[in-house]
Amino acid sequence: MNAFLNPIIGLPFLKNYLFVPNRLRRLNHKKMEDLRDKALRKIVRYAYDVPLYHKKYNAAGFKPDDIKGIKDIEKLPFITKKDIIENFPDSVIPIGYDKSKGYITSTSGSSGKPVSIYLDFPTISAGLMLFLREGKIYNYNVRKAKFVSIGTFLKGRIDQVVDEAIVSKTRIFRKSDSYMTMNAFEPIKDIIKRLNDFKPDVIYTYPIILQHLAYFKKKGYCDKINPRVLQVGGYSMDKYARDYIEDAFGCKVFNVYQSVESCGDVSTECICRTWHINYDFYNVETIDENENIVAPGEKGHMVLTRLFGQGTPIIRYTGMDDWVTLLQEYKCECGLSTPIFKNGIEGRISARVILPDGRIYPAASFELVSLVLTDLKTFKVTQFQTIQNKIDEIEINLVIDNDLRNVGPSVNLIFDKVRQIYREKCGPDIKITVKEVKEIKSPKNKPAPLVISKVKLEDGFKILESY
Repeated sequence: MNAFLNPIIGLPFLKNYLFVPNRLRRLNHKKMEDLRDKALRKIVRYAYDVPLYHKKYNAAGFKPDDIKGIKDIEKLPFITKKDIIENFPDSVIPIGYDKSKGYITSTSGSSGKPVSIYLDFPTISAGLMLFLREGKIYNYNVRKAKFVSIGTFLKGRIDQVVDEAIVSKTRIFRKSDSYMTMNAFEPIKDIIKRLNDFKPDVIYTYPIILQHLAYFKKKGYCDKINPRVLQVGGYSMDKYARDYIEDAFGCKVFNVYQSVESCGDVSTECICRTWHINYDFYNVETIDENENIVAPGEKGHMVLTRLFGQGTPIIRYTGMDDWVTLLQEYKCECGLSTPIFKNGIEGRISARVILPDGRIYPAASFELVSLVLTDLKTFKVTQFQTIQNKIDEIEINLVIDNDLRNVGPSVNLIFDKVRQIYREKCGPDIKITVKEVKEIKSPKNKPAPLVISKVKLEDGFKILESY
């Protein structure tokens, strides 16, 4: 039976469908805070029956009734990625939880052992409301627009779980054959053929996949792929990639920020390029290396609380591993007034470059090639990657579009400018190598990262300890 036809599930979903997408605009500050306070109290009471949280809360010496609202959230202990990994499966769900009604979904494990959590149908369907909200933000009808999601869709990954649990059952609400999924790591020509046949209005995928599609669009292979909106997630998108993609497709590209643990989009980039936090669904904090809250406007490590759902609760979770600069209140020209991520997501904490003089750069802030290409006004480079091979050796690999090799600034000029900007960033004692490569390969079932550091983290710590 389609779960949406069950009135216990279907009626709350219908109510959310009607009222939640516009909630950020509709509720005033007082009503929004009341909603968030109530949601936090509810999720903390739920978590108190989860062995992992129960043990942590008892050790901290308080009961759920001690939490009156968001202002009390700092009383709660942090939950780490390690906590969830070590307590999965039985201690990350309430005692007596019916596992047959849950879906296990896991992270990629790119920074170590995967994190696995339980989600259920109501939780996933609640997260779907954010997809409906984005339709309103980008002005497309989610019931009629032809939407394609190009992701991993491996067993247990969030996109596959959402597709199985929810999307496959929503055909009763939307135009038939308006939604398509495909694996991002199929041969690119197969992806192009399917997209040409489907003629999507909206494409959601990784930035690097869109960049590859943009390359072939410029070559004339994607004549029937003319979307109105492009969305990317999973990895940060640099300015050059955005410009390249938008130039090829003639439409805007927008970022969304989501994760397995969030079960939805924590942040959505609006038409003004502002990263609005969906703060009716999530509470976000930022901390320093010593787990102290950082001041508004200062960069810190993200701490996430999911204010909805069951299965495995996510409360003051530090395992997102992202650098962000949080502004608690920002009135945007788009009409939304929300907390925001200033400058978007600034990279994984684990993906960092450490230089011999003790300076640390998150991967996103160390990616400098796009600055050169934007300044030179060229789309000659189709892909690039920065690799820190040793503490004092950095290699920059560029893939050149042969059809544009002799158009605009020369390849040698690009190499010189890239070498110069990295030397200015790193200092004269770092060996900088810039070279052309035929391709930049992706790891299995993952996009190729923009920045790779082969410097062991413990070696980096030794350097930092000497400063």
